[in-house]
Amino acid sequence: MIAAGVFLSQSELISVTIPNSVRTVTVSAILIIVACVIMLISSLSGCGGAFKRKERPIYAYIALAFIVLAMSIAGVIIAAVNSPQITSAIETGLTNIAKNEYGDPRFTSVTTAMDTLQKRLQCCGGVSFLEYTDSVWANISATTATNANPVPPSCCISETPRCGQDRPNNAVIFTRSCSDQSGLTTGLVFRSVLGMGITACVIQGIAILCAFILLYDLLYNEGKGSHSTTKVVIIKDQAS
Repeated sequence: MIAAGVFLSQSELISVTIPNSVRTVTVSAILIIVACVIMLISSLSGCGGAFKRKERPIYAYIALAFIVLAMSIAGVIIAAVNSPQITSAIETGLTNIAKNEYGDPRFTSVTTAMDTLQKRLQCCGGVSFLEYTDSVWANISATTATNANPVPPSCCISETPRCGQDRPNNAVIFTRSCSDQSGLTTGLVFRSVLGMGITACVIQGIAILCAFILLYDLLYNEGKGSHSTTKVVIIKDQAS
């Protein structure tokens, strides 16, 4: 789960498709990563307490387990509540990139990321490939295009330097919008986050239950045995 969380929080694809203002996938993934790390640390405390049959390490484990459970629940809630917001934000964010940032020398990293997105998802533009017609990129790099609706090379099925500018027809480019394609990808990401969070919750719930059972055994059964032993000693002393 830690590896999956790191991938989701650092994915280049996610950084393009989801605007920073609603980067709840990253927040949820980070919460789950931290929760898993705490889970590993608390497990050492719990194992030590169980092995030595000491109460304090088990108390510490239960406290940390509740923290992990709360963080996992928070990660699931954040992802679930913001899912509709993400869907609408994807279209707005990608359209803004295609029209106003792609091809601008000030946003070279955005241009590279958008190229990667269009190649991987086989799409073009935010909501439509026509967004590039009057874009910053067209005014800088496609002033001599023979096609009235030029698109970047990364939109071409077979990429060449001017394939999107001088194309004879739209059959040689990806015509599906990236918001549609990335929506499928983002849905998969959200299901992954929700799955990791729910799994962590179930594991911690079972672990907390087991810890309480062990603690009860230590406090009640061993305490009862110690009390019985003391009572026997007193009776023997009286008899002697």
